[in-house]
Amino acid sequence: MAKTEPHVHLTRRERQIMDVLYTRGEASAGDVHGGIPDAPSYSAVRALLKKLLDKGHVRFRADGPRYVYRPVMNKSTAKRRAMDRLVRTFFAGSTSSAVVGMLGTSEVSDDEIAHIEAALAELKAKRD
Repeated sequence: MAKTEPHVHLTRRERQIMDVLYTRGEASAGDVHGGIPDAPSYSAVRALLKKLLDKGHVRFRADGPRYVYRPVMNKSTAKRRAMDRLVRTFFAGSTSSAVVGMLGTSEVSDDEIAHIEAALAELKAKRD
């Protein structure tokens, strides 16, 4: 059986909460509630944060009378795992197909093209 990644099994609301936490770095329940589109009740957000805490996805620290939550996994690791999952799922594991697919779906500015070219040149230089 293939090893699954823990963040794959988040509900939509849990994923929305994690998105807020990754965007902000850390947040109180009130901050999370305010950052979710079409948010459930404040009590529901607190219950979901408790669930994420129990699952090991978030940790908290006391800040006076409130708790401030942050993701357990750092943002760069979460980003890498999400990208790996995206490439495996939608592009049959082909990084080049994923890059071409992403470039074909949006307007890419000259600055972004220059940045991509520089990153590719750097990658080539490291391999030589």
